[in-house]
Amino acid sequence: MDRLTITYPYFLGIGGIGMSALACHYLHAGCKVAGYDRISTPLTRKLEAMGAEIHYTESPGLIPAGIDAVVYTPAVPSTHAEWAEIKRRELPVYKRAQVLGMLSRQYKTLAVAGTHGKTTTSALLAYLLHGSIGCKAILGGIVPDLGGNYLHDEKSSYLVTEADEYDRSFLQLHPWFSAVTAWDADHLDIYGNVESMREAYLQFMRQSEHFIAECSLQLPLQPDYVYGIQNQAHADCGTKAAFAYNLQVKDCCYNFDYSGPKAVIENLNLSCPGRHNIQNAVAAVSLALEAGVEPQEIRRLLPLFRGVCRRLERCFSQPGLAYYDDYAHHPAEITASFNALREFYPDYRLAVMFQPHLYSRTRDLAQDFALSLSQADELCLIDIYPAREEPIAGVDTRLIGEKITNIPVRYANRKNALLQVERYLEEQKKKQEKLLLITMGAGDIDTLVEPIVGCLQKGGAV
Repeated sequence: MDRLTITYPYFLGIGGIGMSALACHYLHAGCKVAGYDRISTPLTRKLEAMGAEIHYTESPGLIPAGIDAVVYTPAVPSTHAEWAEIKRRELPVYKRAQVLGMLSRQYKTLAVAGTHGKTTTSALLAYLLHGSIGCKAILGGIVPDLGGNYLHDEKSSYLVTEADEYDRSFLQLHPWFSAVTAWDADHLDIYGNVESMREAYLQFMRQSEHFIAECSLQLPLQPDYVYGIQNQAHADCGTKAAFAYNLQVKDCCYNFDYSGPKAVIENLNLSCPGRHNIQNAVAAVSLALEAGVEPQEIRRLLPLFRGVCRRLERCFSQPGLAYYDDYAHHPAEITASFNALREFYPDYRLAVMFQPHLYSRTRDLAQDFALSLSQADELCLIDIYPAREEPIAGVDTRLIGEKITNIPVRYANRKNALLQVERYLEEQKKKQEKLLLITMGAGDIDTLVEPIVGCLQKGGAV
């Protein structure tokens, strides 16, 4: 199964971030590509402009004749109307992860795994390689500096990709070099418990020819080396380590030095907020050096990296008023994002609008969500985004909100969320304080970004 034997793939859920990147790969390989998704989006429209044939109605009759394989995402339910026709035609069916695993075996693959941090780390790694020695990349986020979530370099032997733990997808990969950023409890609907999830991570590490891991992970396996930030609570990483040191913050930018097994690089700059992004940068720099990127190229490229869309993305800023949008949907990610923003905006009031993703995750991590979200100054909980799940009795946003007693908590749905933004602006003006607004979540809360920006532009600042 490779691009020689799949010449006309049909993607069921083609608009997904990972699926669309695979579709781009096949289009670049000269294949015909078709697919289905629920709605037209910038990603699907880009694919259509490249030549993909996409429809937005569940209709077996719209599946093109001539397709020779079906690629699907677990987000597509078994009740989807087109499955019966796919089975009737006896078409070969592959999960997205299977196809990615197949493609990865054709290249010298650098993969980034972790319950958080993998998108930014892999994007930065791809950016460093692309700007120096070249690479292909299949990413889990839109990277403005790379033109999207897919990067094509016909001549390069390197492939950069995320290694997604959901549905054990990353076990389809056997990377040349990998990094593991974190393994906090997540996807317990798949794994049952954190021990089972971590065993899958350990298997991924065993499948990697070489791997590095963040300092705080207490692993029964020996990585090639660990990485982190010097002087953190867990910072004594030992002699086999890569780490950032001499870290300073100035004008919403980090300056630091890097030391690792391959090089010492002084005077690096990174404008992405959050010390977790310093850790991500250390991992990306380490793998870039392993791939052969020169230290002076890393020093040149790192300050130019603007980050990933929806990863603490600054959407609006003027004196006294700023707005960020963030993909954080796990308690540890939320805490990391808050810490990042507090460091860049220490005297602003932090107002958060959070949309939980999945009923099961809300149920399993409600207490942890409450602890992380209670670090804000104001909180508005948007109705749960169900994604692939059916509702669970007794599980809604109040399961989180009722555990928070130290800050004001309000509730809204996506349709009336703008009213909450207007209230925040009114309160800001009355109290004559600086306001930092952030929307967070992995669901459809991102559709609020444009109208919120419009609201803020009209609202003014203190």
